[in-house]
Amino acid sequence: MRRRWLWTGLAAVVVVIAGAAGIYRNQSAPDADELRATAQPTLQPTFTPATTPAPASVAEPSRDFVQLVAAGEDLFNPVLTTSDTGAAVLDKLYPRLLGQDVQTGEIVPTELAERWELAEDGRVYTFFLRDTLYWSDGQPVTAADFRFTYAALADPAVQSPYRDRTQAIAQIETPDPYTVVVTLVQPDCAVLQSLRRPLLPSHRYAPDFSDLASNPLNAAPEVSAGPFLFAGHEPGEQIVLTANPAYWRGAPPMQRWVLRTVPDATERHRQMAEGLADLAHFSAEEMASMDPAPSDGGLTWQNVAAPAFHFLALNLADPGNPQPGRDGNGALLVQEPHPLLGERTVRQAIALGIDRARVIEQGMAGRGYALTGDVLPAIPWAHAADLALSPYDPDQARNLLESTGWRDSDGDGVRERDGERLALRLTVNADNPMRMRAAELIAADLAAVGVAVELSPATFEAAAAELIGQRTDLALLGWDNLPADPGLSAFWSSGDDAPGSGANFTSFQDAAVDAWLEEARTLPGCDLAARGELYRQVQRRVAAELPYAFLSGELPAWAHSTRWTGIAPGPWGLNGDVHAWRLAD
Repeated sequence: MRRRWLWTGLAAVVVVIAGAAGIYRNQSAPDADELRATAQPTLQPTFTPATTPAPASVAEPSRDFVQLVAAGEDLFNPVLTTSDTGAAVLDKLYPRLLGQDVQTGEIVPTELAERWELAEDGRVYTFFLRDTLYWSDGQPVTAADFRFTYAALADPAVQSPYRDRTQAIAQIETPDPYTVVVTLVQPDCAVLQSLRRPLLPSHRYAPDFSDLASNPLNAAPEVSAGPFLFAGHEPGEQIVLTANPAYWRGAPPMQRWVLRTVPDATERHRQMAEGLADLAHFSAEEMASMDPAPSDGGLTWQNVAAPAFHFLALNLADPGNPQPGRDGNGALLVQEPHPLLGERTVRQAIALGIDRARVIEQGMAGRGYALTGDVLPAIPWAHAADLALSPYDPDQARNLLESTGWRDSDGDGVRERDGERLALRLTVNADNPMRMRAAELIAADLAAVGVAVELSPATFEAAAAELIGQRTDLALLGWDNLPADPGLSAFWSSGDDAPGSGANFTSFQDAAVDAWLEEARTLPGCDLAARGELYRQVQRRVAAELPYAFLSGELPAWAHSTRWTGIAPGPWGLNGDVHAWRLAD
């Protein structure tokens, strides 16, 4: 069964939060017409087309690289695709403005921009582009491709799920073919992560985006500026790419890269173990039901922490009357507290009463690791490594509840105070068996300290809608595809407490946290050390106030054939320097 998470699925429930959208919602962004108007170049360059490379020859079997994927593609357009497989293909065909280190998430100059400068006011980035990238039809890759792609992303008529990537942008200028000037609405140290969408070949699309959804390139992207060329595909079955001999970083060593759709994890494992494929990814759920045998001698298995985590959300406000965190003028609105969870002692008892190690081992089949906050260890510059893991201490949980008047007076196992039972409803998506098992364990743990928990299973869409609508007591879900900069996450800002649309669905309010988040995002010079300390302060405050009980990080796995060397998966995907991969001796 496909993973159901919150981050990737949230756009299906509320359009304003797609990917990393929430962080920019409160900014005053230009509309698409303004962005398109300001993005016109100040000169019209002429180009000398490069020679179109000859089609790659038929591959020798030994140089075919076969990747098994769990699902097929939707379309090959970076403005519109929501398919993991479509995105994997685009990574091999279409360039990006900026590169990313897959291990650390750090932005690196390995793509179109070879360097960039940030103005003293923190609002203007100037990117200087390489002049060595060409589309396979002979046209150069230029600033016009960036301008076109980001204007398309911004256009409301296009309805891109990645429109949020443009909401920090006030203006795009292209003073010459190899310079891009991006002016921001306000200083934003996380914006570089938003400037990484693959770039369309603008000369092959209508300037007004009228063919963006219907262009034949969406089904067969016959032009490329990446390490591979598109050779064809059987929808839902396989996609075939061939090596691009004109790739600017050097041609890759494999003559063909074949992405074959194999939905069943056991079948993917079998094909990998029998040497029929070279690469496959297995989710934590899939790994939980498999047993990668040591006899898989031709395979290398790598557990790679995903940019994802499971959490138990504790609603701090009254679910019977959800309210935004700020009024129309931006002033903080004091919320009516949750009748039970509004008391920090109760939240502390809940955190102490959950045996996280058992939840990870039994509920998640060991495919996770304990964590302390939303900034994962994979982001070392901002991760609060000094935070202690929350202990499992049911005796201390009972003592805390007793000390604040919560007692089991009638012997039914549920504590009461002033005639009110300590009973809560836990919303969980039933279409995720692993998460259902975890919810059952949590309910049993809390029952042991006198907290009655009623499970409320629902579809992912229904559970997410209830959570975002702030109508839950407790909710067990997960964030997936987290960005590599915490400045793009909107979990704790009071401005993102918006019933029906905001990522701060626990109604967490803290003026200091608001100030730290704003300072970290707009810090002059964007010094990572200074920003990191601000994010660590946020994590410490959140750990003390407990809007989330953090459960675990996620441990999926990559399997790859030992006949290839140089493959190095990280939290943010595979290392992109495929031109440096080699067949083993």
